[in-house]
Amino acid sequence: MPEKRDEWLWRRLSQVAMVAVAVVVVGAALVAARPVLVPIVAAVIIGSVIGPAIEGLSRRGVPTWLGSLLMVVGVAALIYGLAAAMAAPLADWTARAPEIGETLRERFASLKPAMQTFASVFESIQSIGRVAEPPMVVEVADSQMLGSVVALVTPVIGQLILFLGSLLFFLAGRVQIKRRVVQVMTPRKTRLAALRVFREIEERLGAYLVTATFINIGLGLATVLMTWALGLPNPLLWGVLAGVLNYVPYVGPAITTLILAMAGIVSFPGLLPGLLPAAAFLVITSIEGQFLTPLIIGRRVSLNPFAVFLSMALWTWLWGPAGTFLSVPLLIAAMALGDSLMAKSRPQLPG
Repeated sequence: MPEKRDEWLWRRLSQVAMVAVAVVVVGAALVAARPVLVPIVAAVIIGSVIGPAIEGLSRRGVPTWLGSLLMVVGVAALIYGLAAAMAAPLADWTARAPEIGETLRERFASLKPAMQTFASVFESIQSIGRVAEPPMVVEVADSQMLGSVVALVTPVIGQLILFLGSLLFFLAGRVQIKRRVVQVMTPRKTRLAALRVFREIEERLGAYLVTATFINIGLGLATVLMTWALGLPNPLLWGVLAGVLNYVPYVGPAITTLILAMAGIVSFPGLLPGLLPAAAFLVITSIEGQFLTPLIIGRRVSLNPFAVFLSMALWTWLWGPAGTFLSVPLLIAAMALGDSLMAKSRPQLPG
């Protein structure tokens, strides 16, 4: 008996070790392939949402390839429109960076003694047991700054092209892809279950993303009107920013509030008037997040806040900011898959 127990224990430990190694390998592969996987996964998610529209056009006599091309052109035009709406105001605010820094220093001058005290205490704690090092002199040349901007923009353009190409080919071959995947499964019962899983994922993703898009458009319009009424420059910029960042639960509205606070402090005389746009946006996004979104989306896609937080933490760690935007759709797809698999083994309780 002891020998059998030891054998069972070692077998279980080896299985756990193999699972842990597989998780580490998969995680490392996801991180290494991030530049390629992120646009492809985004294309599959968007394609799963707008794919039924392609099928509707196909039933009306529009060829699949033409409908797919029209959808991709529409997505590209939307991305270009958002970029064009934000380009000029962002360039203006970037050009005013020295002025903005000086204005922020003036506004927070009253807090300078407290901040210096905190900084000195923090520095003294850090210096314990640390060997003094000579100060580092950093010289930034214009050519280096230009190179950094080019190095940042070039991968984004490449990933955008990969995203649009992946979206086009996924939409054009979406039905064939599903058919090939289902045909690999031999029992007919398994094929029907796979078709139900595909349909459930598409329905949940579509319900969430379409509803969230309309809610975010409404939030963006409300932000435009609010910032225009308060006299904050570039209200269209803040509306687009609020609508886009609202796709990221919790974190997106917090970032928008912080940005509006900085913009208001720079644009208005005095600290309290400058915080008014951020306070007004906080009221708007609280109404949207606490009442409107749960009332509309909660009926169609139920999301656990803790699961959303864990998904955001995981995908942000693996894929950075792009993973943050994709975390909720990936969670919805995983929940749809899990619910479909658990429905088979769920016991039937007596009524």
